[in-house]
Amino acid sequence: MKNSNTDKIKILEAENKRLSEELRFVKSEFKQILRRYSDIYNNVPVGILLFDSQLKIIDFNDVFLKIFNVKPEDIRNFNLAEISDKRILPAFLQVFKGFEGFYDGEYRTTFKKLDLYISVHTKPFTYEYDDKIINGGIALFKDITENTLAEGAVNKSYDTFQRVTDNVNAVIYVIDPEDFTILFMNSKASEVFGEKAGKTCYAEFFGRNKHCEICQIKNLEKRNAKIGSFFEAEYFEKKTQQWFHLSYGYIEWIDNRKVMLLTSIDITEVKKAQKKFRDKSQEFENALNKLKEQNERIHKQSEELKVSGAIKDTMFSIIAHDLRGPVGNITSALDIIRDEIDELSKDEILEIIKPLRNSASAAYNLLVNLLFWAKNESGETFFIKDEILLNDIIDDVLILFMPNIESKNITLTKKIYEEFYLSADEHMINTVIRNLISNAVKYTNENGNITLITDTIRKNGTEYVKFTVKDDGIGISRENISKILNSKEFFSTYGTNKEKGTGIGIILIKDFVEKHEGFIDIKSGTGEGTEISVFLPVE
Repeated sequence: MKNSNTDKIKILEAENKRLSEELRFVKSEFKQILRRYSDIYNNVPVGILLFDSQLKIIDFNDVFLKIFNVKPEDIRNFNLAEISDKRILPAFLQVFKGFEGFYDGEYRTTFKKLDLYISVHTKPFTYEYDDKIINGGIALFKDITENTLAEGAVNKSYDTFQRVTDNVNAVIYVIDPEDFTILFMNSKASEVFGEKAGKTCYAEFFGRNKHCEICQIKNLEKRNAKIGSFFEAEYFEKKTQQWFHLSYGYIEWIDNRKVMLLTSIDITEVKKAQKKFRDKSQEFENALNKLKEQNERIHKQSEELKVSGAIKDTMFSIIAHDLRGPVGNITSALDIIRDEIDELSKDEILEIIKPLRNSASAAYNLLVNLLFWAKNESGETFFIKDEILLNDIIDDVLILFMPNIESKNITLTKKIYEEFYLSADEHMINTVIRNLISNAVKYTNENGNITLITDTIRKNGTEYVKFTVKDDGIGISRENISKILNSKEFFSTYGTNKEKGTGIGIILIKDFVEKHEGFIDIKSGTGEGTEISVFLPVE
């Protein structure tokens, strides 16, 4: 039995090793995904800065370093509260109020003296860094120095503005917010959409019958926005199946009108990469969850095997000990008869043989219970229902134990006033009744009393036959009642005439009754007698 358990554990360990190999493969795949994500993170045309709740800089991308012309060692772990240009600080403090923060304008850098204009967008952000969860924020930086200088130059020269915007790798166009007329397009916009200057945005731009929701609705909402206020959005163009990042806001045009400047960047590949990253992350998470479930199942099976082995070892130890007594009594008595047969009278032989009946009965009952328990544990017990008369089974069992009852001068009372039919397995019910009466006889004192009661009750809408065996014997302690109700634990106790018991009988009672969808109830206490009832459903 132990070897079998060891083999099973080895199989489980081999399976665990295989799963570990699969996990290493998944981790390798995940590292590749992280490398691709890092490429996107460092090459997206926006400076990214991650900071914690103490305003300490945690991480940044390469674009951020380029914007400020600094080295990583200059700013890593730098605290933003010490920044020299305090005009930008409120945008970061907004994060800890649960809001987004914005700053657009000149920036006097702490690290280098540069003429720099930046756009900063901050928001609360929770992220993992070095295996720690950080509740901080993220800041997106754009170097708008060229745009700011270009806007001043545009007021002086349209041609200068054209040259500046043509050198930007983005679709840029200017729209009159009153009638959505396209006032300006850079070369990239003309390359993508064709020359549409002077035409109505979207109605003639993309051949649609209505204006773009992003342009129209948000434009109307922000009609009172100040010049220099910019906003961002992402949208999907169904016609071309592309994703765009849109930056839009108000500027002062050449003729001093307030117009809308839109910058659109194709982020389709970025979106695809993000989706792929999310998909791979989900696959990785699913694989980890599956591995976790399998490890838990393996651990549970291993523990069950250990418990099963321990239970069987304990049970066989008890059985070996309990069989020694009755078998030894029989052997000793037979030796006496063999050695002194000529000197013994018939009455003396009968006197020697009489107690052998109890020893043989105890050994027989133990072996029968052991056989049923072994079959039940191995799954070989066949459950065959048939119509049976409970009264007949009770009478048959009483015939078996009547010599034991008479030898202890026990008074037996039967309160069975009608016939009770059940749809049940006859062998299992016989085992239940036999063990109930056997235990009552075993634990009842000489000249004691045993009462058998049969009745019907209804509980939770189901009708049950209730069979009760009540005695005024030594009783059962509360601790042992708990053990009885736990079918995984064996324990051995002595009867009133030192009869031994293994606890197999009560386990069989509980298992067989539950197989019939019934239940048992025990009322007892040390020295208070015992009343055990089994409830079997009536079909």
